Amino acid sequence: MTVRDRFWDGIYQQYHGRLLRQVQKYLPAGEESHDVLQDLYIQLRKRGVDPRDVDNPPAYLMRMATNLAIDTLRRRNRNPLDFTDPADLADIPDAIGDSVTPEQISADRQRIAIVGRAIDGLPPRCRDAFLLCKRDHLSPAEAAEALGISRNMVEKHLRHALKHCRTVLARYEN
Repeated sequence: MTVRDRFWDGIYQQYHGRLLRQVQKYLPAGEESHDVLQDLYIQLRKRGVDPRDVDNPPAYLMRMATNLAIDTLRRRNRNPLDFTDPADLADIPDAIGDSVTPEQISADRQRIAIVGRAIDGLPPRCRDAFLLCKRDHLSPAEAAEALGISRNMVEKHLRHALKHCRTVLARYEN
């Protein structure tokens, strides 16, 4: 474990109670709040932020916790049907019916794999900005804050990533 990781672990442990209370302002359900804090810890370790680059580490963690809680709310509001048990899906009428063929499913899976490889082929900063905005549902401003770059740069990365994915997918479909 690096010195940086030990530092962040210490700050995380020291402020865990405050972080939890902050998240519970947005997500009162205990289990969901704890999930957000686990996501916070994972992101903190993945990002590898040098504590010397952060003016106020506890405030940085609070901002991350708040952003993750808000992202969770946004995802919930985007998809109000929260399935806790996959068996519940069997009770929903099939809107598509039998129109989806195994060939279509296979083609869709191939397209997803191609887009995934296209994303993996992006430059690291571009890929990070794209994934924060599209996968993690952060706004460009939030992604800019997380990456320590300007919002305009995030938007430039997004345009580049989308153009790259369209180009790669077009090559596959032609």
